[in-house]
Amino acid sequence: MLGSRNLASRCVRLARSKTTTSSSSRAKASVVAEQSRGIIGVPFAKGQGKQGVELAPDLLRQSNLRQVLQSSHDGLVIRDYGNLQYAVDETLLQQQRVHYHHIRNYADFMACNRALIEQVKIMLQQNSQFLAIGGDHAIGFGSVAGHLQHTPNLSLVWIDAHADINLHSTSQSGNIHGMPVSFLLEQLRTTWQHACLDEIAPNCLPKDQLVYIGLRDIDPYEAFILNKFGIRYYAMDTIDRVGVPKIIEMTLDALNPQNKIHVSFDIDALDSNVAPSTGTAVRGGLTLREGISIVEALRDTKRVQGVDLVEINPKLGNERDVRTTVDSGLEILKSMFGYRRSGHWSNIDTGILGSD
Repeated sequence: MLGSRNLASRCVRLARSKTTTSSSSRAKASVVAEQSRGIIGVPFAKGQGKQGVELAPDLLRQSNLRQVLQSSHDGLVIRDYGNLQYAVDETLLQQQRVHYHHIRNYADFMACNRALIEQVKIMLQQNSQFLAIGGDHAIGFGSVAGHLQHTPNLSLVWIDAHADINLHSTSQSGNIHGMPVSFLLEQLRTTWQHACLDEIAPNCLPKDQLVYIGLRDIDPYEAFILNKFGIRYYAMDTIDRVGVPKIIEMTLDALNPQNKIHVSFDIDALDSNVAPSTGTAVRGGLTLREGISIVEALRDTKRVQGVDLVEINPKLGNERDVRTTVDSGLEILKSMFGYRRSGHWSNIDTGILGSD
């Protein structure tokens, strides 16, 4: 009898120990998840015709990207997954030859984005947020599609001078960096019927959870698509008329408050005075302060889970142009991921002045 009681006592202690250990592990995992960010470089340059954007991920790393992201959060865990690798298979080459030969580099585009979809899912399993660094904006398809597979209830804010919603049948240039959004919407899936989207990207983005900010170079067919489906877009003429604070208010009102948010930021959304080294620079864009204000407001929702920064091209412009563009990109990321212009004191010893 005594032996039975002792055995029962040992079992209770063991169970408590396991519970405590399990709880501690879960708490530790929770802390890591809340304070970790995955980074993937996507040096893809085949979505357009100007080489150089493939150099941007490593250039940003060399420009103290990690320190910039860590500047507002000493406890943040940053996991850099390096640069994305992909391989083009015969199936994609056959799709390109038969169905999509009139657009450039379809097979490479799809191979890259299929790999990125899987990489994004891995990063979100291991981290609370991720950052994808392009490369050109063609990577926006894989980044958002991967995010949608992990988090189906997702809103997308596409900050860009261009709508990037052309179809293979409407694009005049054939550059696929002007098409990634068209792969994400259910209403446009039939136009890509040979791309096997239901297999590689089964979750679609709801058209009412897509908001554009900063448009100022919209192709006629893109304007038709945006208006036909009632997609919200705030072009620069609207921003000039009502101001950034109102644009932020309307954007947040449009997004489902229960959804996580993906922010896809093309550096050409900024005016070419502050972002000259990009392949499709358009004058009259957002000032750096306006760009920072927009990402600060999105950050403050505490729902941003994925971010892209694309289209920085170190081969365009002189050394000063490149430095200006890189610095602008880093300022956007710094504010996106926590830096507060009004100051913060979360990581200091607040007892320095004594107790009240």
